[in-house]
Amino acid sequence: MVGNEENGIIVPDNDENANRCLCPGCPTHNECMKDNEEKLFCSRGKTECKPTEKGCLCGTCPVEQEYGLNDFYYCINGAAKK
Repeated sequence: MVGNEENGIIVPDNDENANRCLCPGCPTHNECMKDNEEKLFCSRGKTECKPTEKGCLCGTCPVEQEYGLNDFYYCINGAAKK
């Protein structure tokens, strides 16, 4: 999904951002998301895995910091948009 900026999404879906993403270590990241290898929710959007809010690492994520984001739970709420 590289190039999703044209949809108003702020964070590019690329390997660099995916490699720096903290989602897989997040307390909210559940087994379903792990099984589907889901991450980079600030770019790719929310999951259909039905997570429960158990804490969020977004505030410490280098991807969120680089793009000046300040929301949380992208896995539940959807991608960051302009």
